[in-house]
Amino acid sequence: MKIFNRAKKWLWLAVFIFLAYSFSFLASHSMRQTKNIASKNVERIVSLNLAATEILIKLGLNDQIVGVTLSKNNPEIVKEKPKVGKSFGDLNLEAILALEPDIAFAGKSDSQILKEKGIPVFVVDTYTLEEVVTLTREVGKTVNREAEACKIADRMEERINLILERLKDIKVRPLVYFESGPIGHTRASGSLTHDLITLAGGENLAKDELSSFPLLSNEYIINRNPDIIIVEDYGVPVEAIKGRDVWQDIKAIKNNKVFKSPVYYTNYTSRSIDGLEQFARWFHPELFKE
Repeated sequence: MKIFNRAKKWLWLAVFIFLAYSFSFLASHSMRQTKNIASKNVERIVSLNLAATEILIKLGLNDQIVGVTLSKNNPEIVKEKPKVGKSFGDLNLEAILALEPDIAFAGKSDSQILKEKGIPVFVVDTYTLEEVVTLTREVGKTVNREAEACKIADRMEERINLILERLKDIKVRPLVYFESGPIGHTRASGSLTHDLITLAGGENLAKDELSSFPLLSNEYIINRNPDIIIVEDYGVPVEAIKGRDVWQDIKAIKNNKVFKSPVYYTNYTSRSIDGLEQFARWFHPELFKE
């Protein structure tokens, strides 16, 4: 009897775990599928997401943007717009409400509080280059600029396909370490950076890490011996990386394959295709001789 009760208890636990996982998956899937709100004419836009801001500007809606976040990466054309705090939970809700937006473009972490305040929200939730292209179309559709947005997205896809066509027969993928700040901070699967490295014909040194934004040990990086090192623009200078004492035997250092990456290369905007093109040239220069 005890064995039966114990088995019954384990069965219920398994059912509970399955149901919890299924609910979580469906909720996440639903959120991703329903992030578009109904298309509408908009006169006042608050953009709390850099990718959305750049798309809106390309669609000719700069005059309708009435508020943006405090970000040094904002395009020059919106830097004089009213600032409404920072993304990722540090918004000035009073300032946003005072602007009386018809719609707000925001990341997933900021969307719920805006919805609770009655503001229509477009949730920006992108992880791959394909999703960046899709985002362009979705933003255009939402603000009644679908035709213009599709032209931009089509051009983006053309540029991507040209790169992939050149890389289709590659036999060797260089091992790439991407440093996104202090030493060891990098990006793995689930990030745009990983997607760009892979599409550009490289192998991400952090591809097997469980977190999308892992911290690697100095010893691990040295032992993996990357062929190429890319450092984010706000990270340490290239010369400082080349001068690290214990890194002198790393192939990327010995072969002078350390490169600086502008922030916009990996920032979920249409300019990330510039990043894809440059990564491909760094990884396979023999295929991009003009």
